[in-house]
Amino acid sequence: MPVYRNRNAKATRKGTVMDDGTAFTAHTKPTTARALTPDDVKRHNRAAIIRRLNAEGPATKRDLAQALGLSLPTVTQNLRDLAADGVVRRDGELASTGGRRAGTYAFDPRCRTAIGAELGATALTMVAVDMNGDVTDARSRVMRLRDDAAYAQRAADAIGDFADALRRPVAGVGVAVPATVMDASPAPIMPAALVQALRQRRPANAVRAPIADAEAELWRDRTLTDALCVYLDRRPSGALIVDGRVHPTGGRIEHMTLVPGGRECRCGRRGCMDAYCSLETLPEDYESIPGFFSVLEQGETHHRERMSQWLDSLALAIGNARSVVPGDVIVGGEAAGYLDERDLAALRERVAGNGGADGGFRLRAAARIEHGTTVGAALPFVRAAMADLEGATGEASPNPADPTPPSTMKV
Repeated sequence: MPVYRNRNAKATRKGTVMDDGTAFTAHTKPTTARALTPDDVKRHNRAAIIRRLNAEGPATKRDLAQALGLSLPTVTQNLRDLAADGVVRRDGELASTGGRRAGTYAFDPRCRTAIGAELGATALTMVAVDMNGDVTDARSRVMRLRDDAAYAQRAADAIGDFADALRRPVAGVGVAVPATVMDASPAPIMPAALVQALRQRRPANAVRAPIADAEAELWRDRTLTDALCVYLDRRPSGALIVDGRVHPTGGRIEHMTLVPGGRECRCGRRGCMDAYCSLETLPEDYESIPGFFSVLEQGETHHRERMSQWLDSLALAIGNARSVVPGDVIVGGEAAGYLDERDLAALRERVAGNGGADGGFRLRAAARIEHGTTVGAALPFVRAAMADLEGATGEASPNPADPTPPSTMKV
């Protein structure tokens, strides 16, 4: 393996002058790097081949040898080993140019699988996700959500049976738990009990559902760096993307105080964002949420006023959050199915008009992703598995000691 040096550093008789002009002087004997063993070289070459195939697509042995600077026998042996492990597969042959057709090899995204599970009010939904983030299998089981150990064990058994039936290596299990459950007071017992039961057989983790939603959004849109994800359901929630990663605890805007001493919230306090931005605040008495939007489309004056007040409250909450962590805004949840481009444009105008909020940001509806929450719960294990296959170092494990995902980010 080549050794890379800082070309801008200048050697002096007393030490080394670094890029920024500071001097580094060694007062001790330089340590000798550990010599690479044959196993080290093999792991390096193996990871290099996987990275190349995953990034660039199918390639022949000769293509890989030329691109990676490896000998043809070395590439051949590594491809043979990787194929035996199910990591690469033959992908066809190139057109003949007069001699023997050259076979192409491709990375097999099904070499590892991550499991995602979503705890719904009346059903447990499970998906298997490959290394491309695509769903390969799905199953749903009727199971009424409860915060007790019995439910945790039943859910763990169902998820374990689903994973066993795949007959593929499982990198881990991510479980999306409703924010109302994870944030309950006193602290719920079910999420920790479920994770503990799952970890008897394989790595597992539990996250708030909006965190999983944001993971799926980020996987779909790799251009996101900083963004506030607002999920407008009957129980609003949020998540935060910082420096291209989903923050494990940020974005909990649902109990931000919008109106001191205002409407009573479910949490027992007054004036929370939930009390003003829940979809349930829009309909009049005995009116459904779909019914409200149906009448709104007809231009009924009172419904338009209620909608305008709702957008004002939502814009205030978003503006407050962006004054602390500026970024794009993604609006998801049940409301995303009702809000059209005019509504989103009106919301953005209100947010931009709030004091302290810069105008250079995007505001858009969340992507429509099938099984988005469930897939998002699995994605941290997909990233960790790919980092392991590609030989990356320093990747945070998605399997911490407690049921919340790890992060070194500070907000």
